[in-house]
Amino acid sequence: MAPYLTPQQVVHLENGRTINFVCLGHGSPTVILTAGLGAWSFWWGGVQPPLAMRTRVCAWDRAGYGFSSPSSEMQDIVHTTEDLERALKRGGIRGPYVMVGHSMGAYEALRFTDLHRRSVVGMVLVDPAIPDQSAVEERIAPQFATIMRSNAAQAAKQVCAAELADGTIKQGGPRFEQCTAATAVPAVFPRLKAAIAQLNANPARLLTQVSTEKEFVTDDPREVVNAQRGYGNMPLIVLTAGLDESSILSSLPPRTPAELAPLRMQIALFLRNGWEAGHDAYAALSTRGRNQLVQDSGHNIPVNKPEVVISAVSAVLDEIHPSDPAP
Repeated sequence: MAPYLTPQQVVHLENGRTINFVCLGHGSPTVILTAGLGAWSFWWGGVQPPLAMRTRVCAWDRAGYGFSSPSSEMQDIVHTTEDLERALKRGGIRGPYVMVGHSMGAYEALRFTDLHRRSVVGMVLVDPAIPDQSAVEERIAPQFATIMRSNAAQAAKQVCAAELADGTIKQGGPRFEQCTAATAVPAVFPRLKAAIAQLNANPARLLTQVSTEKEFVTDDPREVVNAQRGYGNMPLIVLTAGLDESSILSSLPPRTPAELAPLRMQIALFLRNGWEAGHDAYAALSTRGRNQLVQDSGHNIPVNKPEVVISAVSAVLDEIHPSDPAP
């Protein structure tokens, strides 16, 4: 995990901001790993090193996450994908590319591919978020949608950012520790937790994260839904978690049996008629696309079952031929 504990290839953008990459291995095509909402390159630690024995593999941190600097721009998919585009170019990380996106990271993988079709020769979408996901949830599972729209964590970050900015809270106090804590980092990595907590003391970083979280929910569907999207015979694998219902329920606050029964029914309906159907539609973007069920994993497949992601990316690499388009 050493490459993920400190900044690695820090690319300076034109506007003075930075994007951090972790690049391992050599060869072509270059595999680009994009993490889900709230995650960064660290989450690919079980996937990237084995793949790097075969080709070059680069994971990156969105603005305001990991070791990338904050951004004052709205963090919708347009801007996060632009960051990736500019950082790849300025960092000299050349294609052809295999785009790998987990959850929200699928949006950036798809948009990047739409804009750079000749440069992308393969794709793996890992339990990907689906186009117009919020509207699908509202239509199929309104109770579940209400829970997913809860913005308590976002509101707390906004309050913390305001208090850090005006000096209301001081370093070393319990409130400071609460606002800056790197809660997503496991305790077995104390130096990383400390480094991320230090970065979180910058209110601009917290506000960047809030923007990313808000835009994921309210993102203009036009930037994700593309009726003209089609990838010919590009190798494409979609991985769908078989234990999504259990992982969703375990992440929610406790509920009474009377509340849980209808909620469980709505989640199951959404997963069947929304999530899985959306994954099938992704697979249909290519004549070589397929949707693979990962029966023994919840949503966080890169951490729960990294070997499945490694196998899928390896299968895509096996299908890529020298005659496939390149930049």
